[in-house]
Amino acid sequence: MQYEEMQQKLHQYNWDDGFDLPWKIISNKNCDLAMALEVFYLADGFGYFQTFIHNVGGTKEWFCFMTTLYEKIVNGTYPKTNHTYQIPLSKVQRMRMAKYHIPSIFLNDIT
Repeated sequence: MQYEEMQQKLHQYNWDDGFDLPWKIISNKNCDLAMALEVFYLADGFGYFQTFIHNVGGTKEWFCFMTTLYEKIVNGTYPKTNHTYQIPLSKVQRMRMAKYHIPSIFLNDIT
């Protein structure tokens, strides 16, 4: 899949359909940091961070997907390209997440 096709499918995706398409996107050679972060937050990245802060969690499938994607992002799997992404957190949410040592890559916009 080309980048534009991945983005289109991602924006039309019904997350109740499972994780087949998101797995394909994050495994695609054309997936960059902006796309990976977009997938992360569309898959409830904020909720993922809450699982650590408040010790609550989602389904096993969701947690496995999110943990894999989180680790790939933190480990630099996805290159930064000319694509941008605005992190969907408020200033207050970003500050709270920073207090819990959430890596800055999840808190700063990709410009």
